[in-house]
Amino acid sequence: MITQEINGVDTFIKIDGTGEPIVFVHGLGIDHTIWDDQTDYFSRSYETVCYDLRGHGKSDAPQTGYSYRQYSDDLGAIIDECVKSPVHLVGLSMGGAVAFHYAIENPRNVRSLTFVGTHICGYTSFDNWPNLYKIAKNEGLDAARDTWLYFRIFGSAKSDALRWDKLGRMVNQFSCAPWTDPNPKYDDDDNFSQADSLSVPSLLICGTGDRDFLPITEHLASKLPDYRLELFNCGHLVSYELPEEFNEALAAFLREMS
Repeated sequence: MITQEINGVDTFIKIDGTGEPIVFVHGLGIDHTIWDDQTDYFSRSYETVCYDLRGHGKSDAPQTGYSYRQYSDDLGAIIDECVKSPVHLVGLSMGGAVAFHYAIENPRNVRSLTFVGTHICGYTSFDNWPNLYKIAKNEGLDAARDTWLYFRIFGSAKSDALRWDKLGRMVNQFSCAPWTDPNPKYDDDDNFSQADSLSVPSLLICGTGDRDFLPITEHLASKLPDYRLELFNCGHLVSYELPEEFNEALAAFLREMS
């Protein structure tokens, strides 16, 4: 475990195991510990790298700088400075969008991509999502955190009390800096429309109950030239809700890459 300055931000990075590197990228409002089941499993055969995105977990939270381009640049700096490319990239939710953004610009550095309930920058057809920027400003950070934790995308995680408690700790420790950014509107690329230009072998994983992100997965499945699709009977956080099944699916995919 190290804290390293990445693009001017002290960033928490956890590296375990040896072998081909797998870099795990978490989603919005949570942190690297969402991947504990994966790093425990895959560090037996691979070098596993997970980190806290700027503004999350144990990484510093600058006042501004939360564009997908910046998140992607941070990921690139971690790959350049901490591991040997090409890497296997695994991204959950917003982390998938960060991984996609990086891979579309640096395909030679990416051996494979795994998208888990992924977002893609440029997709805007979300229905009845809370305005967390407004809530943070008008009602405070605790209200914004509570709104996020109890939003429907995390609902199915409640079935496991221990995992729900852990998820709650992640969200309650979130800085909320992306929701208080004084310059929140960034001119990010429309990666959603670029899916057919991503040539990296990809594994698409989504929960059948994830109505918010399943349309993105289905879009990628219709556009990506080289993909495998696996659907699981769960919600948004497939790798967290069904870790054993997820690990088996990812391990089988990675074996195909060897």
